[in-house]
Amino acid sequence: MKDVDALLASPSAALASALGASALAEDRNGVVGVGIDVVSVPRLDLLVTEGGPAFLDRGWTSVECAEADGDPERLATRWAAKEAVMKCLGLGISDFDPREIEIASSESGVPSIVLRGSAAEHARSLGISKFHVSASHESGWAVAIAVASAWARQKDLEVPHQRKDRS
Repeated sequence: MKDVDALLASPSAALASALGASALAEDRNGVVGVGIDVVSVPRLDLLVTEGGPAFLDRGWTSVECAEADGDPERLATRWAAKEAVMKCLGLGISDFDPREIEIASSESGVPSIVLRGSAAEHARSLGISKFHVSASHESGWAVAIAVASAWARQKDLEVPHQRKDRS
């Protein structure tokens, strides 16, 4: 379980915390936060193998697990996107449950962000009205970048929202 805790307590979260959420909230019109993260696919695959279903249940939603279908590259890409969103929020993994950030994909593969719980509340408190995310994987690495924006004319946060069940 020590390796599981190591991923969930990623040092990259410390960088996001150092930015300070109050500094991110100063400009409520335009970009509120930017985050980027890189994940080693082989390392994540090892953690998944050693931690099994309990490890997956601690870090990814059932939707993320279903969409990844056990593919370590897809899981790593989603983890990198979660970390990038955390950095946009000026938060780290210890500040909330990582399942409160869900990285979903459209049928064409375009990623989107669904926030819940305290992550959603924090995004609203920063005035965030939209997230943009891009993610990729290549040669054993997964990378993602997220941008949080706020616009005065956009009253409701587009994300988070409640995901409809796929039946």
